[in-house]
Amino acid sequence: MKKKNFLTTILVLTVLLAVGLACSSYGTKLDFNNGELYYTDNVTEADARKLGDYLVKSGFFDGKKLTVQLDKAGSTYQFRMVVVKEKQTDEATMELLKTFAGEISKDAFNNAPTELHVCDDALKTIRVLKP
Repeated sequence: MKKKNFLTTILVLTVLLAVGLACSSYGTKLDFNNGELYYTDNVTEADARKLGDYLVKSGFFDGKKLTVQLDKAGSTYQFRMVVVKEKQTDEATMELLKTFAGEISKDAFNNAPTELHVCDDALKTIRVLKP
């Protein structure tokens, strides 16, 4: 599958969040091409910026209003993204997201362990995917 088609599919699966995540409980906010990346105290700003830059370069942050969060548990990065309810249990979608988690690990975090958290619109984890 071509990378652009893959990323387009990912974007279709996310919920565009215009408001609602401005609460500071999601962490510190960085803006990238109209995308919002929140990061917790468990993550350095440098790591959050690496991820944000990667999301712009890959086309994920393409000017549409999207919100994601980066957290870390031990040595494992946790990339949290909102996925529409209908796709949260779709196995084909989950396979695409596992691939995306692997690309994030490789391209943003030097192959460090990375999980993708499939979340509801309040960034509450529904499912955890590992590449």
